[in-house]
Amino acid sequence: MRHHAACIAMLLCASHAFGASFDCAKAASNVEKTICADKSLNALDEQLGQQYQETLTNLTADEATNTRTAQRNWLTERNTCESQAANERDCLKSSMSGRLKALQTLSDNGAKALDSAIADIPSKPADAATRLRAYRGGLASAWLVYLHQFEPTAAVTGSEAQARHKIAVNALSDDTFAQSVLQDVENDPKLSRDQKVLTLLRMQIERADYGGARPYVHCFVFARQGDAAYDAMGGLYGSSRDGSAPVCQPAGNLFEQPAWKRLNDAFQPLMEAIGSQGGTIRFASYASFSVLELRATLSPRDFLKPAMRKNAQDSTGDLRAWRDSKDWPDAQRQAALKVLPDVQTTTAKWLREQRGLSEQDAQQAARAIVFSWINERMALANDSLEAASN
Repeated sequence: MRHHAACIAMLLCASHAFGASFDCAKAASNVEKTICADKSLNALDEQLGQQYQETLTNLTADEATNTRTAQRNWLTERNTCESQAANERDCLKSSMSGRLKALQTLSDNGAKALDSAIADIPSKPADAATRLRAYRGGLASAWLVYLHQFEPTAAVTGSEAQARHKIAVNALSDDTFAQSVLQDVENDPKLSRDQKVLTLLRMQIERADYGGARPYVHCFVFARQGDAAYDAMGGLYGSSRDGSAPVCQPAGNLFEQPAWKRLNDAFQPLMEAIGSQGGTIRFASYASFSVLELRATLSPRDFLKPAMRKNAQDSTGDLRAWRDSKDWPDAQRQAALKVLPDVQTTTAKWLREQRGLSEQDAQQAARAIVFSWINERMALANDSLEAASN
């Protein structure tokens, strides 16, 4: 769900060095023609252009200015490969590979510095705001909007937040689908301002290179903002894009307990059938699954709320009534039914010991968590398999 801008930068576009958007039909210099004529160089040029754009998003305004100057100087140096005739291709490959590596290092270091500022938000919001103001990209801007909305001591003014909101939205200009979804969210009178701000932040987090070597640093928003964060970070697009929903890992080892593993294993054939037959909307449900597990471990008292308990209806009747043994073998379904008491007991114990709930609250929350977990999967299965059979 990352959508990098196609053009390297205005400076490079003006000099016909387009990087990821290199137009070979308009290649002017011998170097450009050599790159166009060689598939591997063309691919390397595209990778270099994308990395350049990503690097700029992780730098402060001053650092980005210096990097643009360095990129222009590198282009001049790269173009000297033209004089090496027989070795021009090797010269270009070496020059471009070296620049790519340098940009990757610069980007990684910049991302660490930016994430360090973000990580300061819970404890030092004013300091975080000062550091984030040095950036002009969409991610830092979305965080400044967040600070204005949720952290008054950060001293982000309304006019500053408005300007930063515009920058964050404009950063989505290469992604018209995301822009249209955001517009729908922001124009929906039923949604809170909190949820709208968090949705914009979610879209910028998705664009950043999180989830791999760059760990999430936004996980504190779930505990601090509650319902609005769970709603904004879960299923949003109703498509495969929700497969990259920025939902943090469960806050503890509840779902690693043996009883939960047995329940998950029992449901696995059904989930595999959904994966092979269901549409892309299933990714929104997968995101909801992740939200539920995070919420159960981070905010388990939410499951004591009347609305949550009302939605967590006893699923044993639906499990017993299931008749499609092709997609879900009877032995696995029976295994799910058999392990349910252990799952509820395990969950209640974990909630008492790890989250300090009373015996009564732990029992009620455990029941709501377990049946919500099952109901979400059963609802997806019914919808997906019914649609696949039509």
